[in-house]
Amino acid sequence: MNTQRQMTPPHITHHASRITHHVSRITYHVLRFTLLFLLTACNVLTPAPTPTLSPLPAPTATPTAAATAVPPGTPTPEPTPEPEALTIWTTERDAALTLLLELAAEFDAGSAAQVEVLPKSVAGLRADLIAVELAQESPPDLIWGDEEDLAGLLADKQLQPLDPVEGAAAFLPATITSATAGGQIWGQPLAAQDFLLLFYNRTLLFEPPRTTDQLIIQSRAIQAPGRAGIVAAWNEALWLLPWINGFGDTPTTPDGSWPALNTPAMVAALNLVRELRAAAPADQQDYAQANARFSAGEAALAIDGAWALPGYRNPESVVDFAVAPLPRVPATNRPAAPALGGTYLMFHRSLDGEELNQGQDFARFLVQPEVQLRIAANLQRLPALRSSLTAPAISGDAVLAAAAAQAEEAIGLPPTPGLRCALSGINVQLPAFLSEQIDPQEAAAAMQQFAEMCMVE
Repeated sequence: MNTQRQMTPPHITHHASRITHHVSRITYHVLRFTLLFLLTACNVLTPAPTPTLSPLPAPTATPTAAATAVPPGTPTPEPTPEPEALTIWTTERDAALTLLLELAAEFDAGSAAQVEVLPKSVAGLRADLIAVELAQESPPDLIWGDEEDLAGLLADKQLQPLDPVEGAAAFLPATITSATAGGQIWGQPLAAQDFLLLFYNRTLLFEPPRTTDQLIIQSRAIQAPGRAGIVAAWNEALWLLPWINGFGDTPTTPDGSWPALNTPAMVAALNLVRELRAAAPADQQDYAQANARFSAGEAALAIDGAWALPGYRNPESVVDFAVAPLPRVPATNRPAAPALGGTYLMFHRSLDGEELNQGQDFARFLVQPEVQLRIAANLQRLPALRSSLTAPAISGDAVLAAAAAQAEEAIGLPPTPGLRCALSGINVQLPAFLSEQIDPQEAAAAMQQFAEMCMVE
């Protein structure tokens, strides 16, 4: 809950692929740890040479001479040491990395502090930090990454919390939630990302549905042989979360510490999915199939992420599309707002003193309204700063305006085991529900049971 994942649903970039992604991170970590252990063992077996003290020569007697007064000299001033640069590790790539380098250079020009940006791979970020620690080398001062990076680094105990938390209410609630664990915030929100939107084919629909009732009716009415009413990644938790939110709940307890899946909101959300699935192709469940059908103009509606825009705008795509917020749920009059991931500036646990002050200065620089709007315009992410959501740069961009319309009600993805186990429980049980092996109530109970087993393990 990033441009490095922009063509894959999260997580940031969807969470099922991110679970597989974390397995690769763990494998990488084991290999890195083994290598470092062997290198360390070699150093232990070969002790460093011990310095030898040489005897001093006996003093030689010298004739006594008359003392000559030495004129007072002018003290040589001590040279002022050059300030050490703050190092930032980041998993950003392409346009996002270019923007970060530009922002770092601008901060350097107006500050005594210097910032050095070091790109890291998504898979290697955590392993490299552990390797640096084992080698007793200097860790980075700051880390720029998404909510998945934050969750992993927090689990590795690499971060320090924001203390005190300055103006948390000024930022989108979901971006705060996605950085909060144990009652503390572990990263400065910079942007909101990985949001789902309602895409509609303008050849087949004049305007998008505004409520879930209209969504059901329109998608069924437009369905025909060779044409789907609606497509989505039905088998993935990220696509279920908006409906749970629309019915007034979240997949965890309010503090994110424990899964909360066997609830009336979950049952209602699953019933809604069953109604929508009636207008979807019977053979379509996963994300790749949904994306391909909408891109080919074979579906009237699609629930997809902003990361899909480059593909839909590709010359090979034939669909004439527009975007809208996800619809409201009439039963609760709440928007079915999706989960939001985030972009964060994180502080390494070892950062202190003047360097910590400089890191905080850089964080304040990045949340200035003009910088927030540059991040949004360049990266197609929402500003984390709530006051920037109404700026013309946001309202004048169709995609960002649609995302901003539901951002206040969006739910966050807390960096907690409770959230990770809740998503796992949903993903494991959705196939059985979609194939009608179990009903919504049974599915909700099975999801909760699996999630609680995950917490115990």
